Amino acid sequence: MTVKLRADFNGLFGDGDGGALLCLSHRDTARNEVGDLVTLYDGMQVTAFDDDIDENGNKDDLIANGVVIESPERLRCLGSKWLLRSMSSASIMSLT
Repeated sequence: MTVKLRADFNGLFGDGDGGALLCLSHRDTARNEVGDLVTLYDGMQVTAFDDDIDENGNKDDLIANGVVIESPERLRCLGSKWLLRSMSSASIMSLT
């Protein structure tokens, strides 16, 4: 079962292989769609989302699908502990 987690899409990085890395948390937990804490683990299937608006003030929510991985050393210095790894940057999209 895929878990739906809130994420800040400002923490989006390329992975060097055409995919994308999205910071999910600086801790061992992240909030789900109803605000409950969910413990993260390597290999967990998740859908990350964020409420957003476009430059015209219209609802423009963001979504990404992938698996949870432990943050590589190069991103730990930025505080990231757990990431969502998406196989393609094209799988990170707006819902509008």
